[in-house]
Amino acid sequence: MTEVGEIMTAPVYAVGPKDNVARARNLMLRYGVSRLVVADGSALKGIVTRKDIGSRLSQAEPQWRRRPIDQIPVELVATRDVFTVKPDTQIQDVASAMLCHNISGLVVYDNDILGIVTKHDMVKYFTLLECPLRVGDMMSEKAVTVSRHHTVNSVIDIMAENGVDRAIVRDGGPEAGYVGMVTLDDLGLVTPDFRDRKPIKESHRAVQGGPKMLRGVREAMLVAEDVMSTPLVSVNRSTKAMDAARLMLEHNYDMLPVIDSELLGEFSVENVLKWLSEAPE
Repeated sequence: MTEVGEIMTAPVYAVGPKDNVARARNLMLRYGVSRLVVADGSALKGIVTRKDIGSRLSQAEPQWRRRPIDQIPVELVATRDVFTVKPDTQIQDVASAMLCHNISGLVVYDNDILGIVTKHDMVKYFTLLECPLRVGDMMSEKAVTVSRHHTVNSVIDIMAENGVDRAIVRDGGPEAGYVGMVTLDDLGLVTPDFRDRKPIKESHRAVQGGPKMLRGVREAMLVAEDVMSTPLVSVNRSTKAMDAARLMLEHNYDMLPVIDSELLGEFSVENVLKWLSEAPE
């Protein structure tokens, strides 16, 4: 039986509870990680993720949200109740815990912080197994979509209403094609204030055929196409589940839309975790 200590990621990148959100965000960008352990020495104080930054800094309250992120301590956006596992915990139990508590990472702890196991670690493990299933056998039929013209505020609201942290971006109306994907993880690294506006420069020609001259700058709300990941990577029902999992790892995605002429659903990390929690090793 495989133990979590065999697949965990170590060492762990950490910040202190009094460190500011800007430093946490920069560490995530520099090392390509989506979560940091919040620690005071060897004492585990919490965990902060891109999703935490993306969702909590988008809220209208409390008032500290209006402060620059280099003045906001990590402890205000971090999750304090951290799920931990010991290095000898079985993979099936880890998958079940992630599904049951809807969490994307568990700290491996045994009198000290030893490592972290994430959903992507679990997907990587899945690709090493002999799973005979195809995407159509494991996929979820529900998939949330937004228009590329939806404001970022609207995208966040739609995610919250549907209890998801990602949405597939349509090119326009309900019958339009699909062009990208937006996740709360992405939003956590895009901007510290999702209700900010983007500057748009306006210009004109003083005379016909003459050089363009700046008329002024106006502001417009950020929309889905400003923050979405492109190009959209998709699979179909007949794709091998192992191949779909490898695609998710290659592009660092938690989900791939399942498209056969039309959008049928999604193949996600949660589908992989469900299989791992039930499949005998």
